Amino acid sequence: MISKSKTVALINLGCTKNLVDAEEMLGRIAANGSTICQYPEDAEVLVVNTCGFIDDSKKESIDMIFKMAKLKENAQCKKLIVTGCLAQRYSAELKSEIPEIDDVVGLKDFEKITHLTGKRQVDNSTIYQGDDWRNRIRLTPKHYSYLRISDGCDNRCTYCAIPGIRGNFMSRSIENILEESRQMASEGVKEINIISQDTTSYGLDIYGKQMLHVLLEKIAAIEGIQWIRLLYAHPGHFYPELINTINEHETICKYIDLPIQHINDTILGKMGRNTTRKSIETLINNLRRSIRSIVLRTSVIVGFPGETDEQYQELLEFIKKTKFERLGVFAYSKEENTPAAKFKKQVGKKVKQERLNEIMLAQREIVWENNKNLIGKKASVIVDEKEVVSGMLIGRTSGDAPEVDGKVFINDKQIKVGEIRELVISNVNGYDLVA
Repeated sequence: MISKSKTVALINLGCTKNLVDAEEMLGRIAANGSTICQYPEDAEVLVVNTCGFIDDSKKESIDMIFKMAKLKENAQCKKLIVTGCLAQRYSAELKSEIPEIDDVVGLKDFEKITHLTGKRQVDNSTIYQGDDWRNRIRLTPKHYSYLRISDGCDNRCTYCAIPGIRGNFMSRSIENILEESRQMASEGVKEINIISQDTTSYGLDIYGKQMLHVLLEKIAAIEGIQWIRLLYAHPGHFYPELINTINEHETICKYIDLPIQHINDTILGKMGRNTTRKSIETLINNLRRSIRSIVLRTSVIVGFPGETDEQYQELLEFIKKTKFERLGVFAYSKEENTPAAKFKKQVGKKVKQERLNEIMLAQREIVWENNKNLIGKKASVIVDEKEVVSGMLIGRTSGDAPEVDGKVFINDKQIKVGEIRELVISNVNGYDLVA
C-alpha cells in the first residue's frame, strides 16, 4: 500500500559541486513521489547536504545540523538525514555525537536518500546509473546553471582532503554531457558554468587525452547557450588547443578560474601542485597575450606549513604585480588524513589571518582601479535578479561568475531578469559596478 506523500526540505551547504548533488537528490526525491517544500519548518523529512572541506565549512555544517535537529521538537519534523562531504568523511562520529540524526548517507548514495525520503520503493529499472541529472531540480535562477563534467580528483595536493572524500577522477562522456547541455538549453538556460575538481584534465581517464577543448566547441554549438564559463582550471594542465578554443568562440566567456594556490617554488613543491613560478608566469602571459580582454580569477592559500615571511612576501608581491582581475584567499586549514597535516612548522592562526587580510587589501586596490577604468565603457551583462523592495535589477558582467565575483546594479528597470544586454558602466561601488 502506498503511504501518504512525505514533505521533504533539503538544506544545501558548500561548493557548486555540492549544489549539483543537491539538485540531483531533489530530482530523485520528487520523482519518487515526495513533495519538496521550501521551508524546513514545514517538512516531515529534513535533509542537510553538508560540506566538509575546511574547518569553517565543517563548523557551518555542524551548526546547521543542530539547528535542524531542534526542528524535530516540532511534531511536523519526523526525520533528519545528513549527507554530503561531512557525512562521507565523519559518518561514525556524526551518528554517535548527534543522536537526533536518524540517518547518515554518504556521497552519491542517492538511492538510499530516495528510499529514506520517498513514499514507495524505488524501481531500480527506472534509475539511470550516473545520470541523475535527468530529473534534476535546479536551485539556480532559470537562466544559468552549473554543468559538472567530472567528479573526483587524481592530483593529491598535500593539503586537500577531496580525493579521500570524492575518490579518483572520473569524466563523464561527451555524449552524456551534451545531452544534459541540450536539456538545459531547452529549459531556458543561457549561461553554463563548467565545474569539476579539475576541469582541464577532462577526458584523460576515458579518452586517453585532454578533451575539454572538444567538449567546449560542441557545447558552444548548442542553440540558446550564450555564455560558457570555465571554472576550476588547474594551471598545470592547461594546453594550447584549449587556449585557442577559448579565444576563437564568442560564446565562451573570456574568463578563466585558475587557482595557483601559491607562487613560491618551495611551497608549491610541498603542496604537490606540480607547477612552478616560471610555468605559472608563462601560462598567465600566454593567456593574456592570446585572449583579448581576458579576466583571470585565482585562489591562493596563506599560512601553509613552513611558509616563511619571505615566501609569503613573494606571494604578495606577485599578486600586486600580476593584478589578477578576481582573487580569493584562504588561510591554510589543517585537514585530517592529509600529508600537510603532519608537516612541521605549522603557522599560527594570528599570522595566517594577518597575511590573509593584507592580501585582500592589496587585491581590493587592484579591483577598484580596474573597475574605475571601466566607467564609460560597454559591458555584456546578464540580469540575475530584481530586488523586491527597490525594484533594482542586479546582474553580472561576462567577467563575473555567480556568487563569487562582483555585481552590476542596473538603473534601467525595463530589462527583464535573464536577459543579456550591452550596457554602459556609469559608476563604481567598491567591488561592484553601476550601469
